[in-house]
Amino acid sequence: MLVKSKIVELADWLFEEEIPDGYVPDKPLVENRISISKDPVHMENFQLSTSGLFILHSKMQFDRPVQVLTEIEGETITSQFIFFKPTDSKLPYGMSRHNIRYIPSVKSIHEVEPGIEYTYFIAVISKEYYLNLIKRESLLHQQFVHEIEKGEYVSFSEEDLMATYEMQHTITELIESKKKGEIRRLHTESRVVELLMYQFEQYNEKTESNDSLFHEEDVQRLEMARQILEQRIANPPTQKELAAEVLTSESKLRKDFKEYFSVTIHDYLTRVRMEKAKSYLLEDKMTVYEVALLTGYGHQNNFSSAFKKYYGISPGELKM
Repeated sequence: MLVKSKIVELADWLFEEEIPDGYVPDKPLVENRISISKDPVHMENFQLSTSGLFILHSKMQFDRPVQVLTEIEGETITSQFIFFKPTDSKLPYGMSRHNIRYIPSVKSIHEVEPGIEYTYFIAVISKEYYLNLIKRESLLHQQFVHEIEKGEYVSFSEEDLMATYEMQHTITELIESKKKGEIRRLHTESRVVELLMYQFEQYNEKTESNDSLFHEEDVQRLEMARQILEQRIANPPTQKELAAEVLTSESKLRKDFKEYFSVTIHDYLTRVRMEKAKSYLLEDKMTVYEVALLTGYGHQNNFSSAFKKYYGISPGELKM
């Protein structure tokens, strides 16, 4: 399969990768990072590839309106995500869209605008590789596989959906992994499967409930609420105070937060605290007492109990 992209008005390709279609479990991953800063594009690309799989994570800004041409050749299934927000926005994530598509071969052109920060993630998976990850007979994608067998372009969901926290977290884990060799490949493959599962799950839940997408102003409130929780873990607001800060009711915030991020406010705050705590202990080499204070636990014993409940080991055992 061949994957490449360029700005229509420019001669050079932004990237061009030819990947074998076959699923070869012991073939190593190849990692590549590309930085481009040339009028009209400013781009940071992270790429992973192996036989049957190509992954791209790209952060992009443009100096003026341009058209971006993307070409994919060969039978592929793609897991695609786009995140976008104004460059001067204080929100860490902004709006998002995602879908899973079967692409026999395609050329597509997308308009992009200046003043917008785009983050694009795509996993391009050969048909053979995909059907090794998720078996053909699986009920998760039965109708999708039926459409694939027709050999015609099809999207898993008729309309693009918004990315959940779980999806964003999985993408971050995948691209920031420090694992090497065979462990890196296994980790990458498991994260790709996990991402597909979250996409299937969200689509099935939406189909069953027939809910519409969140309005943009609701998403902005939810992202702001998340930002407040992440920035103030040492002294977080109550749920009532948080709702007041983002100009909504407490009941609506609780309901929408759980639906949008697939986790309750309380559990999300716990997760952020524990992830920060682990980083402080392992990377910053802080004492358990220091970490307890920074993560909002009044007493070291309370922190140690919460940490062990979350990870299954005590902070002291982690540092050993």
